[in-house]
Amino acid sequence: MLRRPLSLRVLTSLVVLVMGTLCVSLALVTGETYHRLSLDNQRKGLSELMALVADEAMGHLRDKSQTLGLSIQSEPDFERLLSSGDFAGIDRLLEDQFHQYFVTAGEMRLLQLRLYSPDFKLLAASGDAAPGTSASPHCPDILAAAARRTGAQRLQSLWALCAHPQPVHSVLVPVGGLTLRGYIEVVTDPSPTLNSLEKMLGMPLRLRARSGDELYRSPSWPAESIGERMLAVDYALDDAAGNNVQVTMLSDVSALNARLDQTRRIVLVVTIVLTLVVAMLLHRLLQTTMLEPIARLLKRLQDPEGGRRASGELPTRAIRELHALQDVYDTLDLLAMTDPLTQLLNRAGFQHHLQLHTVGDRRRHADFALLILDLNGFKQVNDRLGHHVGDTLLQQVAMRLDGAKRGDDVLARLGGDEFAMILPGVDGREHATTVVEKIVVALREPFQIGDETCEIGVSIGIAFYPGTATDPAQLCHLADVAMYGAKRSRRTYAYAEPAVPLTA
Repeated sequence: MLRRPLSLRVLTSLVVLVMGTLCVSLALVTGETYHRLSLDNQRKGLSELMALVADEAMGHLRDKSQTLGLSIQSEPDFERLLSSGDFAGIDRLLEDQFHQYFVTAGEMRLLQLRLYSPDFKLLAASGDAAPGTSASPHCPDILAAAARRTGAQRLQSLWALCAHPQPVHSVLVPVGGLTLRGYIEVVTDPSPTLNSLEKMLGMPLRLRARSGDELYRSPSWPAESIGERMLAVDYALDDAAGNNVQVTMLSDVSALNARLDQTRRIVLVVTIVLTLVVAMLLHRLLQTTMLEPIARLLKRLQDPEGGRRASGELPTRAIRELHALQDVYDTLDLLAMTDPLTQLLNRAGFQHHLQLHTVGDRRRHADFALLILDLNGFKQVNDRLGHHVGDTLLQQVAMRLDGAKRGDDVLARLGGDEFAMILPGVDGREHATTVVEKIVVALREPFQIGDETCEIGVSIGIAFYPGTATDPAQLCHLADVAMYGAKRSRRTYAYAEPAVPLTA
């Protein structure tokens, strides 16, 4: 059973509906993309801010550790105890540092103080390791890095963040000024320093060690899943061995999400309203300009009054509407085949006529010559004087070419400064040369455009049908090759070589 085809009215309604659906879908996708990009930008900005603040906090901890290492060396008894080799006394001196103000006041959490010889032999210690015990240093990487240094580098302080397995911050301060006598290692817990980020940034904070153990969690950290109202921002503080302390902060983006959702709803509503308005206007336009006139025309053509139809007399108004529709189609067809600048045939119109003179007239064996013309010096005029002068020059060239052609010749502008002509009845070089010389003479005179005088030349490629080729595309190609050959040899025109026929 054959299906009844859809009416034009239904088809136009479907097209409008599909266009509206696509517009709304595009608005939804655009809103979601904008929402995601906004959150990504928020996360990136907060991550950069965290990095800046965290690096600044760790820098303060490093400065305090260096100050502590230098202050130990300035103790009156330190030089005497070190010179006499009384490392037990140095142990007590180091232990006393745990009672200094900036330690007891919580400015830094001191874990260890160690004294090493220049070759990194442990001489004295306070905290959880002492000489003669099996306790390993918290940060062996910094000792290995210091041992590899040479020359003046050995007199510089060195610091690193280590996570073995809990994170510690170690600063190695040289002892002895210009004469290296050893190193003091100041080992601190970086967690309290990093905890200050919570107060500085005003966001909940969580610290995790490399082992995965949680070092710190803000009291305001949500117990349940953070959901969409909170944005988690991570920053890794790397140590010397590539391990890290993971710093995570939560930013409340509920207000941002609310604004983004509101913006998305507004855009969606505006899109839907505009789409509906445009759809209604488009549907009304199609209704009044196409559907209703065609419906009225069909109704008149199908008028059941047999007398008129039997006698072959159509209603006068229907005939006028048919003629009006034909005029519209003819106008559209003319616009599709015409170059808007020169009012000559365009490339599509030229191809249509070329098909008519080859395929259409093949049975009549109508010979013709094909000319491909390219202007010389036009680009320089266009670049020097501007496109408006170039356009005017092309219009004047078209007028001269039109004046040089014969009555039944076909003239077209293929694009840019390239033109083409079909010369019906021209089957030999002598006849073609006469027309070509007329064209050359027509273009030789200077062109006057306002206050500017322009001179241009022309290169012409000539091919014959069917002597050069019978296929339209091949004929154009060979004429084009001949034109470029004339341009390279600085001649006005050149003839195309006949196509070599294919042999079995």
